[in-house]
Amino acid sequence: MRFIRWSVALASVTLAGCFASKPVEVRITPTTYQVGNVKSELATPVVDEVVRIKPSRVLIAACRITRPPKIIQFEQELRARHQVELTLTLVDKGCPSA
Repeated sequence: MRFIRWSVALASVTLAGCFASKPVEVRITPTTYQVGNVKSELATPVVDEVVRIKPSRVLIAACRITRPPKIIQFEQELRARHQVELTLTLVDKGCPSA
């Protein structure tokens, strides 16, 4: 009986970890920041929304033509307000042409 309880507990923790690990995606283009329905030319409103959501992971999807200071601005503001694992990926899809 004790073995069954431990098995159920372990399975519950494992399943909870699978569902909780989906990152929040932040899109950064040369002119805007966006997360969900929040879109702004400034990083602060998007950082506010990410902090409100309180994710453990954030995926930054930045257009390849986005200047690094724009990405760094978002990263610094977010790290100052919320400890989160950040991942950066550069994308071409949905980005303005150079």
